[in-house]
Amino acid sequence: MHLIVCSSKDVASMNIMNNLLTMLDFEKKKAGDYDFYYTEDIGIIKVDERLIYADYLDERLKKLGLNFEEILFASRHSSKDERNILTVHVSGNVGTADYGGKTYSLAKPSPITMKNYTLALIKRINELPDFEFTLEATHHGPSEIQTPSAFYEIGSTEEAWKNEKAGEIVAESMIEAVKDERKDWIIAIGIGGTHYVPRQTEIMISTKFTFGHNFAKYTFPHLNEEIIEKAVKISDAEYIVIDEKSVTSNVKNLIKNVAEKLKIDVLRSKFVKREFKLEG
Repeated sequence: MHLIVCSSKDVASMNIMNNLLTMLDFEKKKAGDYDFYYTEDIGIIKVDERLIYADYLDERLKKLGLNFEEILFASRHSSKDERNILTVHVSGNVGTADYGGKTYSLAKPSPITMKNYTLALIKRINELPDFEFTLEATHHGPSEIQTPSAFYEIGSTEEAWKNEKAGEIVAESMIEAVKDERKDWIIAIGIGGTHYVPRQTEIMISTKFTFGHNFAKYTFPHLNEEIIEKAVKISDAEYIVIDEKSVTSNVKNLIKNVAEKLKIDVLRSKFVKREFKLEG
């Protein structure tokens, strides 16, 4: 089962949840103190905590008898620029842990579902002319999630969080993503770029690659071999893709050492965009 987690403290999360409940024939029951809605292959659980602080939620829910193979966190996105965006990213922290989770701790990603979601969403994004899609770099909690997971977000203002069409499109794309049977995407971790990792976003949309963790340039002072190696392993990554315009020589050396140790290749983003284009 794919479990979608929604928070009563999150306007966008409730928007997505309300749309989901209209799209499939869910049954309802209690799981401990939680409301649990379910079909044969998709579950929705409503929690009363902020999602960024939901460390160990997968363990807590499994102790209640819920069985699921991955988590999709339906969430709001906040930013100072107040852009209208739909985002997807993995949670975790490199340096500080200012918004949930622990330092130098990474949640396990679900890169296949993230890819399927991206392609489903891109088909519908023109229905929201004031919105754009973007990946985000790994940030915020929960970092203590061992079940594959990612955040699926509406940003960046309360008006956007309440936008019914945005909630509908995100909900539809989530359902399509978990029902999509295509699994043959090439998994990488990404290193470099700004918080919205524009080159990785282009790769996600236009090539056969998908991403687990992405580390933006602002994490470089805290980045080390151990965290890069962990990101590769828990992402099940076959490659490390770098934003060649922003990766410093020090970070290149870190990446080179990890790649040699794990026997994987390092690819430039320009090469990936050119050589691994999606067909059709």
